[in-house]
Amino acid sequence: MTTTSSFRRPRLLPVPAVALWSGQRVRTPPLHIGPDGVSHRGSENRDVEGQLWPQVHGARTGRPEYAVMNPLLQRRAMEELLCQVGMGPATRTEHGVLWILPRPAGSPEDPEYDWDEGLTTTEPPSCLFHARVSAHQCPRLRTRGHVAVYVREAELVAVEGTYYPPLSRPVRPVRTALPLDSPDTRLMVADRLVRRLRAPTPVDITDRLLARGAFPCNRPARATSR
Repeated sequence: MTTTSSFRRPRLLPVPAVALWSGQRVRTPPLHIGPDGVSHRGSENRDVEGQLWPQVHGARTGRPEYAVMNPLLQRRAMEELLCQVGMGPATRTEHGVLWILPRPAGSPEDPEYDWDEGLTTTEPPSCLFHARVSAHQCPRLRTRGHVAVYVREAELVAVEGTYYPPLSRPVRPVRTALPLDSPDTRLMVADRLVRRLRAPTPVDITDRLLARGAFPCNRPARATSR
């Protein structure tokens, strides 16, 4: 029986760029919680909207933690619609941007996707070349199977992170998601951006003809001769 070597030898596959490495640590410096929200004592990491994010220390050394995303690279990939593996532009066609998602089990706890309502996700998109890498390296996609779709609508709608309720004493942080326009985001240290996906078109990423024309999203641009 023949097998696809790229799926049998994960050590030969590129590590997704958004994966955190064992040599890195996500750190939230000591917080000050005041009437204007939460702030770090010392240097801060805020996005262009003023949202507070944690800090990532250390180098990409050791082993990749495939189940854990680097929050700062996840944010960049979601903001700019970059491939989560190569951090180059995600594949975009007339049908939209390419996403690789966990296959739902169809159970009450994991129902089929309601595309009319829209699917919220913290998974960044993918380029066609690296799509199979995403399907293999992500633990959820590998165990549950995947759904590959081009998505026409992918609106940024929320942030996930640690929320610090203002009236609780002592302060008891809560893991939650908040709409981007919620005033309560000032009381959150975010670590994920959330997009709502609608208008999907399925795609078969195992199609050899389709994959034949795919190139790495992060390959250097070729110099043009004059």
